Amino acid sequence: MDSEKVALVTGASSGLGTAFAEDLALRGYGLVLTARGADAMEVLAKRIRDSHGVDVVVQPADLSKPQGARELCATLDAQGLAPRVVVNNAGVGLNERFVEHDSDRLASMLQLNILALTELTRVCGQRMMAAEGGHILLVASLAAYMPTPLMAAYGASKSYILSLGEALHVELAPKVGVTVLSPGYMETGFDAASGFRPTPATRRTALPPEKVARIGLDALFKGRPSVVAGNANKIAATIGTLLPRTFTARQLSRAAGERYRIQ
Repeated sequence: MDSEKVALVTGASSGLGTAFAEDLALRGYGLVLTARGADAMEVLAKRIRDSHGVDVVVQPADLSKPQGARELCATLDAQGLAPRVVVNNAGVGLNERFVEHDSDRLASMLQLNILALTELTRVCGQRMMAAEGGHILLVASLAAYMPTPLMAAYGASKSYILSLGEALHVELAPKVGVTVLSPGYMETGFDAASGFRPTPATRRTALPPEKVARIGLDALFKGRPSVVAGNANKIAATIGTLLPRTFTARQLSRAAGERYRIQ
């Protein structure tokens, strides 16, 4: 692969990760796809090779385990792969009362959403700085902009990503571009994995993963620090930053609690 045109996509087995891979292939990037399961990625890789004529490497990895990010980087090094675009998309959510979280699932979520993302960003950012060029996209969430009762730890992990990315956008400039993408609700399988129960109003704000991926990558290559995908979500994010956080938390708690009870 041409080292100048290699992109790494984490969480590439489904949903938004698949959309990122397709969009990057359209832009002429060779791909390194990573997620826990290889089968879905192999199907995606074949489709992309056939449709876009780019090289695709499938590299399974479990970033929810300690050392997972370091092991992935070591494996890529051994294959001589040095991505100049990294899309830190892998993440998971938990939707239930905080005190009811299973400790192992909570630790796994924080490992994936925070620690693995941080380590992968650090290692890849370090190498891009040495190469004097590269781009890193961090995937946060609309939940990053407000307290989220019944998804408290998930929302907090996404707030961390937003803060980290906006700081690195300045710290690593101009050699390395860092952008944070904050999607709202998407129908990607997140519901089943997290236990999230969207309301009809939430479903109406949903954007196709393909559109969200394009918004994020366009912002990345234009050098923007962050972007919220979708007009309704931009309004919600703005309101979330303007209103008192305790008030917002109470309002969201009422809505989430009612939804939690009736479903």
